[in-house]
Amino acid sequence: MFNTKNPKTATLPEASITSPRPKPRVTTNNTQRLSATSSQEKTTISQGCFIKGEISGTDDISVFGKVDGTILLKENILTIEKLSDVKASIEAKVVNIIGRVVGNINANEKIIIHEGGSVTGDMDAPKVILKDGSYFKGSVSMAENKKIEPTTTKEESKTQTNKLV
Repeated sequence: MFNTKNPKTATLPEASITSPRPKPRVTTNNTQRLSATSSQEKTTISQGCFIKGEISGTDDISVFGKVDGTILLKENILTIEKLSDVKASIEAKVVNIIGRVVGNINANEKIIIHEGGSVTGDMDAPKVILKDGSYFKGSVSMAENKKIEPTTTKEESKTQTNKLV
């Protein structure tokens, strides 16, 4: 009445039991590693951030939020993104404006006000580009071979002078 015999179990050959996921491959491409480590970093100030004071550094910066103060990026790119609001004195290598800036801007290479971008203040750079749909109120100075000198401390300038002698 009750089948008390053990049911026959099917045995599968070992070759058919395999992992459904392929094994990860290890990449030893040195070129890929070098390009990842040598690329310049970029800092983002998010839309929910408000910064009051001085911002300086050696990375490119994208501003999506609000800044009130001074931005010093003499060898880097500053991008004022759409919907951002910046009230600051700005010094950078390149300044891209898609949002709103109130304040003076000095750039080593160029200043670009993109469509929808707005600047109220004076601009000083070798190249100034105003795209269709941009707004600008202020004065422009375009000096050739303009270069913003990096700030040095007294210690650094003494060391540099001693090296020359």
